[in-house]
Amino acid sequence: MTSPGDWLLLQELLERGDPAFVDRLRSVTDANALGNFAGRWYENQNANARRLLLAYLERPLNAYRHEALVKRLFKLAEAAGDDAAMARFLVAFDRSIRRVMRNRAHHESRDVQGVGKARQLVNLWRSQGFEQATYYEHPTGSGKCRVWGWWTESWIEDAVGTTMPRGDMVTYDHFDPSRMQGERVTAPGWVRRLKLDPRKYAESADPPEPIRKQLERYRLFTPRTRRYLRRRAWRYFRRLGKTNPRRYVAAISEALVLYEDVDVDTGLALIDNWGLVHALFHRSPVLISRPKGWDVAEDRSLSELEPAPIFADLWRSTPRAILDLIVRARCRPVRQWAVRMLKREPAAQFAVTINDLLDLLGHADEEVVALAIEWLGAVKDLSTVTPERWLAVAESASPGALETLTAIIRRQIAPDRIAIKSAARLAAARPLPIARLGLDWLKTKIPSSDDDRRSLLPLLEAESEPIRPEILAWLRSVLSDDFRSDELLEFLDSRHADARAEGLAWFRAEPRASDDVGLWHRLMESPHDDVRLALTSELEARLRRDRADAHDLALDADRLRLLWASVLLNVNRGSRSKPGAIEQVARRLAHRPEEAESLLPMLAIGLRSLRAPERRAAMAAIVRLVTTRPDSERTVRAALPEWQWA
Repeated sequence: MTSPGDWLLLQELLERGDPAFVDRLRSVTDANALGNFAGRWYENQNANARRLLLAYLERPLNAYRHEALVKRLFKLAEAAGDDAAMARFLVAFDRSIRRVMRNRAHHESRDVQGVGKARQLVNLWRSQGFEQATYYEHPTGSGKCRVWGWWTESWIEDAVGTTMPRGDMVTYDHFDPSRMQGERVTAPGWVRRLKLDPRKYAESADPPEPIRKQLERYRLFTPRTRRYLRRRAWRYFRRLGKTNPRRYVAAISEALVLYEDVDVDTGLALIDNWGLVHALFHRSPVLISRPKGWDVAEDRSLSELEPAPIFADLWRSTPRAILDLIVRARCRPVRQWAVRMLKREPAAQFAVTINDLLDLLGHADEEVVALAIEWLGAVKDLSTVTPERWLAVAESASPGALETLTAIIRRQIAPDRIAIKSAARLAAARPLPIARLGLDWLKTKIPSSDDDRRSLLPLLEAESEPIRPEILAWLRSVLSDDFRSDELLEFLDSRHADARAEGLAWFRAEPRASDDVGLWHRLMESPHDDVRLALTSELEARLRRDRADAHDLALDADRLRLLWASVLLNVNRGSRSKPGAIEQVARRLAHRPEEAESLLPMLAIGLRSLRAPERRAAMAAIVRLVTTRPDSERTVRAALPEWQWA
């Protein structure tokens, strides 16, 4: 039982509009108190109370002992002509019935005279759909044969075993296998439904929290009552269509947008939605209305379903309501119905604006996008759509619409109407048609200001891989005319390897870059292996050309050591660059012997390497140092204690 304190807390949550109210209310199991609460709740004029009421009705009908609350709220909403609440009741009652498809085998046997007739009968049965048919001769020698076969028949079984147990106590005989004896036990009904030990819960009428969670797989009311309630809920909307047609379309649309894909995940689940099918396919010859639900007519299939609403004239007169269903509907059959209704009514096309079609291009449903493309292609004058609007649509459009959409945009917008920043934003997008469109526009432009150049740098992160090399090559070409080291660094700091590769090619080809000491210093601290290895290779190339030496560049000693150490200590990469790095260390050591203490440990790394080229280069460097500068022998011995000196 719920204490007065619990009801006070519920009332406070209700007045405050706290979303926790619904969960708290669903945990209440006092049926009488819930029934008495229904009237007070429904008549509460607080906006929060109304919002929470609709939220409660959108939850499944699986809260233990809430039958009284649901029924009284239903009657109050029906009497008040509450379209929004009745829409939620219609959906909830539709969801409460789910039939299942069962198969049963039929066997047939017959005696015939002679093997020939037996074979004829076997062939006949197989042509009639028997899954197996065979024969055998009687052992009596009479010439008779027994023909035997079977086929499977599918049939729909009503929902059974899904009713939520009531709160009454049940007395029944319980057998205890451990003691091999039975006893009479009185326990709540949910104990038997969940096959629990009745002795453990004999004194507790209310199920504890874990048990309530298990009960959520059951539904309130018996299947017979649920069928009655869903018929009665639909009757409300049918009466509305006859007596107040102006309200009908808006009222039933409120229900149609609440159905979800999980409610129609199979053909049988679709036709189990009594109100949904009435609203959309009431007059369809494919379906037959039976007392226990809809059924498919003989020799017909659900694939033949076409829009056949009960009040077709009301829908024809409100094409905007059909369009609203396309936008708001959560389940595909409702959207398909709305799309086909619009296609079937030529006048409906005039009620749909260009902006409506552009909005539909971003829909996730391919059939909706196809409708928008088809109708957009038929519009002769699109000059009212601004370039900004086209660009916004292009960035949010569904993948299935991109090819057609970009073709339309190319026809409608001249490149000179697009700012370089907008074109760059499109070129950096992931969808290939959009990126191609943006790049084509960019190729007609030349950056004329610092802002234009900055707006192009996001192209380094272009997401369309097929054309990113082309984008990078174009970007390098337009930026290299006025070389700026910070823009080159943007290339070399990119997370994309192909952007860094383009930047390294630019670095090697640009004379102003190779002599920029500040640029070298920043590249030495790069987190990317390919940049550091390329930098050591560039140093090696300079040494071989005898153009400069490592120390002639006035490079910072600490940064140089960091660069060489990162190359020499790299386990996975740089095997070709390591001998060159050792040679550079040796050159540095020859010109700067005062740095021997900090440089010799790097040569020691080369000496201990498993690769012969690195060992030979390091050994030659050390021998050359000791030979040319005998005073360095003590420092070398300290750095290489494992060496044997003659």
